[in-house]
Amino acid sequence: MKKSFARVSAVVILTAMLLTLALAMPVFAAGGNLNFVSSTPQTGDTNIPIDNVGIKLFFDGNVTDGSIWPANSKAFTLKDSEGNIVGYEAYPGAKIGEEGYILVVATPDPIKEGQPGQLMQNSLYTLTISADLMALGGSTLGQDVVITFETMDMAANSRISMIMMVLMLVAVFALMFLTNWRKMKAEAEAAALVKANPYKIAKERSITVDEAKELIEKAKEKNKQQLAKVGGKAPEPEEKKSAVPRLESKKKAKNTHKVIGPRPVSGGGSSYKTGRKAEKERKARAEAAKKAAASQRNTGAKGTSKRSGSKRKGRKR
Repeated sequence: MKKSFARVSAVVILTAMLLTLALAMPVFAAGGNLNFVSSTPQTGDTNIPIDNVGIKLFFDGNVTDGSIWPANSKAFTLKDSEGNIVGYEAYPGAKIGEEGYILVVATPDPIKEGQPGQLMQNSLYTLTISADLMALGGSTLGQDVVITFETMDMAANSRISMIMMVLMLVAVFALMFLTNWRKMKAEAEAAALVKANPYKIAKERSITVDEAKELIEKAKEKNKQQLAKVGGKAPEPEEKKSAVPRLESKKKAKNTHKVIGPRPVSGGGSSYKTGRKAEKERKARAEAAKKAAASQRNTGAKGTSKRSGSKRKGRKR
């Protein structure tokens, strides 16, 4: 009788202990078994863009279930450096495996109507996650989680971008100048190698002519590689003039005319008189004068002889 009573008592006590533990589990769970894992951006991050700022939050429990999401979506507070509340929208993870992911997007008031809102530049913002954020099963964070980040300084970034652009332009021009200088140098070396005299080099360096020729060929090969690298061109070798005169082509040009003989300058329409022509004309005039004088003397002599003959005939009569 005593043994059966003891057994019944033990069963009752064990049952009571199990019921107590079962009832106590939700109480312990509500004490805070949900943990915050990480965020993007993290606390202390800087240079955060001022447009479309989204804060990714990761937890180790299911915080996006439909039964608890209406309460969890309101468990955040976003403030600027002056303590002013900034609007936000919370979005639960939509893919399988993203039950512990929440995206909080800042929705500040726009400066102008119809434009998206922007956070203030070079300002500190604070996102507070409430300790009451709950996971499926009833566990909560148990304490607030605070994330602070700083937005970028747009003016400083603009100055940095301008400086970088100027430096890039300077680098580009310097590279172009250097490349062009190397090209000109390689082309000048190529022109000098074309005119290189192996006999002179052999005399200056006290080496044989064959060794001088070999040095020139090596220099030409090296110069050829440099020209290919910088995009230069080697000068074309000059054609050697032959000692034998070239025969003129038998073919006549279309606008050429055959000259039959010499012509005077006046034939081409010129009034210029050369010294030879003037001398020739002077001699012709002198010769004509001589002939005229001789003709006059001859005429006078004939007249005189006729008169003397007539006198002789008269005397005879």
